[in-house]
Order: sequence, then structure tokens, then C-alpha cells
Amino acid sequence: MNATNSFKDLLSKRDEVAERWKRKGRPVVGWACSYVPEEVIYASEALPVMVFGDVKDTTLADVFLPVNSCSFSRSCLNSALKGNYRYLDGYVTSNSCDNRNKIFDMWKYHTEIPHVYFINTPRTRFDDSYDFFYEETVRFRTFLEETFGQAISDDGLRDVIATYNENRNCLREVYALRRQKPPLISGVEALEIVLSSMVVRKEVHNKLLKGLLSNVSDRSDPPQEGLRLLISGSVMDDTRLLKVIEDLGCNVVADDLCTGSRYFWEDVELDADPLRAIAKRYLGKVPSSFMMDQKAGLKHTMDMAKEFHVEAAIIVDLKFCDNHLFDAIALTDEFKAAGLPVLHLECEHSLGGLLQLRTRIEAFIEMMRGVVQ
Repeated sequence: MNATNSFKDLLSKRDEVAERWKRKGRPVVGWACSYVPEEVIYASEALPVMVFGDVKDTTLADVFLPVNSCSFSRSCLNSALKGNYRYLDGYVTSNSCDNRNKIFDMWKYHTEIPHVYFINTPRTRFDDSYDFFYEETVRFRTFLEETFGQAISDDGLRDVIATYNENRNCLREVYALRRQKPPLISGVEALEIVLSSMVVRKEVHNKLLKGLLSNVSDRSDPPQEGLRLLISGSVMDDTRLLKVIEDLGCNVVADDLCTGSRYFWEDVELDADPLRAIAKRYLGKVPSSFMMDQKAGLKHTMDMAKEFHVEAAIIVDLKFCDNHLFDAIALTDEFKAAGLPVLHLECEHSLGGLLQLRTRIEAFIEMMRGVVQ
């Protein structure tokens, strides 16, 4: 049996997991941006779950959105309009990009989710920015307390922070398994592990992670050695593209995805004021492309490329994602300066034209094999 099947199974049953929690009489809150402070949701005894899109047509969302809007945001809204997120008691997003900012109103007025909340995230990391985001986090706690009738104490937050930090530490240990040649965990498996952490209570996921880490060295079906790749991009909420890449004989050994390393790379400090520590961690984490701190994001990516012995990189950007498309230019230059060949792909969230993408990836890999050999 595959060592990571439990995470894949959990991911495939994420709706059932949420519905079981709701049947216990406890709320479920969807979030749509990695800058939403999950610990505060968790401390309210709600289940925080990432809102995923789907790969089907977006007919319902297309009524409200232009064709040049982000296909991921459009697919998430379409899923909500179809009733796929009927179990959500709340939905929280942030102004991480223009699409998320504008689509918030559509979630508020056109879905049946009873409580919709917007967190204003600064795009800078000055002292005033941290103070502002701390106040936003305080307001968010008040909103959750008033909405769900559950007091969120400082001691409760500290316990939650410890649980989340444990999860982050275990995820970093999982990623460390990919430094080996060949890696002990494939790129597809790593993404399934991280994504599954976003749809279940963290203490449950921590138990699964500890079991994996204690037994994975003895697995009978490790990945085979191949060209070592880093994948860069924004949101990747399924594994289809990584599977195409690894089926071509490669190892995706590192990433700087919002749904990958950028989700868990830093801990929250356990200081005297847990809300301030949470705000500091989320605003100070590896920056997404909407933040005015491009150098820090580029440094994280290039440090990973070095640490994980990467031989080439693929940048995967969603069409019309201006933030990441601007960053792709600078990132391409960084890879080339480091002597790493790079392929830049633009695609829709549905991965329409997957065969054409496969052809481009295959040609890039064949070229790389000639260089590496």
C-alpha cells in the first residue's frame, strides 16, 4: 500500500469530513487566501477549510464574471453557486488580488453562505502595517465570537498555535525527505499531503504525519530517480499537472506555491500576545506576489532551489493572474542567473489543453536530459 494513501483519501473525502464536523453541531468556515489567520478560526471550535475549485465548466459564475478573470476564483465561486459548499457557515477572504477583492461581493450577495467576512491585508511590511494587521486580526476574533457564540481566549489561542506549529514542523520534515536522491516522497504525494492539511482538524493531520514520518523510510515503493524540478506559481489545488510531469520521469522536489511551501514555512511565535504573534506570522511569512516585497519571495524560491538540489524549474501561472505574471519575469531572470533552465507555462485552472502542456513539458525535459547528461 502506498505510504501516503491516507492523505490522498482524506483529500478526496474533504466534503464528507466537513459535513461530519457540521453534524456535531460545530461550524465550518471556508477560507480563500493563505493570509487568513486560520488559528483564530480554529480557536472558535470551527473547522477551517480551504475553498477549492473544480475542473468543470463555470457556467453559473460566468454570468457574473468576465472571461478574463482568474479561472481559479471563478471556479470556486461556481462551486458555491452550485451548492457544493452548502455546509459552510462562513467564508473568509482577503484582498490578496483584484479578483478576490471584487468577487467578495458576489460571495456575499449571490451564495447561500450565511456569514461572509473580508480581511484587509496590507501589501507592505512596515511597523505600521503590522499594527494595522494586528487590529484586523482583533476584529476578526470579535466577528467569530459574535457569529458563533464561542469565546476565544488567549490560552486557547496558544494551544492552537502549538498545534499549528507542530503541523508546520511535520510538513517541513516531509519536504526534507525530498532532498534525497531519489526523494522519498514524490511531488504529487507532497502536494496531496499539504492540501489534505487544509481540510481537516490539525490534530488529526498531525497524527497522520507522525505515522508517515516514522515509517516512510521503509516504504517499498519510493519514487525513482529523475530530473529534479522546482515548481513555482500561485494556487495548485489538484495534482494533475504534477502527475503529468512526474510520469515523464521527473522528480518535483521543491515548490514555492501558495498551496505548498508558502503555506507552512514559518511558525507563529509563542509570545505574550498570541493575536499579535499570529498577525506577525501571517503578514511576515514568505510573501505572495501581491506583496511589495518581491526580493524576499525570490530569495525563498532560490534558497529552495539550492537546498533541494534542483536542476531545472517550471513556472506555472494562471492566465490573467497579473501579480504572478509580473513576478515570473524577475523569477525567470533569477533562475537563469543561477544556471537553471526554466519553462514558463500559462494555463487555466481547468487545465484545458493539458495535452498541449504535456508536449511543451516533454520537449523541455528532453532538452534538459541532454544538458544534464
